[in-house]
Amino acid sequence: MDLPRRRRVNRSQETASAVVLAAVPAGMVRAAHGRQTMAALLTHEKFALRNRNGRATIVAVLRALIERADYESMTARPGWEALIEATGTSRTTVARVLRLLAAWGLIGRVASGRQAKYAAAGPDGERINEAAVYVLCAPSPLALVNKVGTPPALGGSHLKEKELTHTRARGKSSQTDVAPPRLIPAGAASGAPAAHVPWRPELLWPAHRTPKRHGQRAAAASEIRYRSFPLRCMTAKDVASSCRDFFLAGWTVADILHALDWRPDGTLWPHSGAPDTKEAWRMRGWLRHRLSAWRTEAGEPLRSRDQQAAARAAALRREQEAERRRILERQAERAAQLDAGDSPAKVTAIAKIRAMFDANKRQRSGRRAAAQPKGGPVLL
Repeated sequence: MDLPRRRRVNRSQETASAVVLAAVPAGMVRAAHGRQTMAALLTHEKFALRNRNGRATIVAVLRALIERADYESMTARPGWEALIEATGTSRTTVARVLRLLAAWGLIGRVASGRQAKYAAAGPDGERINEAAVYVLCAPSPLALVNKVGTPPALGGSHLKEKELTHTRARGKSSQTDVAPPRLIPAGAASGAPAAHVPWRPELLWPAHRTPKRHGQRAAAASEIRYRSFPLRCMTAKDVASSCRDFFLAGWTVADILHALDWRPDGTLWPHSGAPDTKEAWRMRGWLRHRLSAWRTEAGEPLRSRDQQAAARAAALRREQEAERRRILERQAERAAQLDAGDSPAKVTAIAKIRAMFDANKRQRSGRRAAAQPKGGPVLL
């Protein structure tokens, strides 16, 4: 029986939330970060049954998808050439691995690829090749499990390299230098201690990327807990709730950690400022007190360190562009004056005088910029 062919999604709708979520396989959710998908692959029971070369090929294809993913929609549009070049394999092998990842539920196909002769014409009337679009997925924490089996321990990074075993016997480990698992306790946004679930997947987040969705803010809060030892008595949801205004203002994990050590005027907080306690409510007050110094009188977050650096870089680019325009205008004016019959000495004298005025103007602008405070309210 021939199945009806599915119409390809329009290019403008490939990253729409409804379209992407419709492509997520059953029992899976859209990943908040590529590391969740990679962790799900490394702990998949069928992945461990592959030989070493097969596992390396599968990891290479998934890593290529993650490196080319758009973290706004968690979709990847790599194209055949990029995957073949990144993995060093043939197109047949890449296609087989993509089918395998889709069968395991680690990726979902949002839109299939097609050649230019089958694609719709664009606004300019030209037809282009359209690459396939995939969404990165991770196991749902609400998925059904076998009540007589043992859930996989995805929370421990040292367990990802263990060989698959079919026994439930617990032997005494001979390794004494393994890292303890980083767990995400499943509690509400409060300081109350929550039950530790050892098989819950770990959430990680890059230090200089702004979290925008709820799941990304939870991953960023987990990263803050791991990097700041005093905050480990708080739950990830508690940290995310305390930092929510700053995340919405465009702050990153590195900005939060910088604000815990530095004041807006560039002076250090005292290193003995963190209370020596394991009570979450006291650490929550300490965290909010440190972050309150980075608020305006109206309660709005100031510009973070990364935002200030981006603003300085943008201002420098504008000044360089203006300087290039001034040089081109002077060259054109000098050429016009020479064509009009003015002497070269007169033209050179006028150019030097204008250069002196421009230098004085830039010097005054620099003094005014240095006199302004470093922090300013973030424009949302």
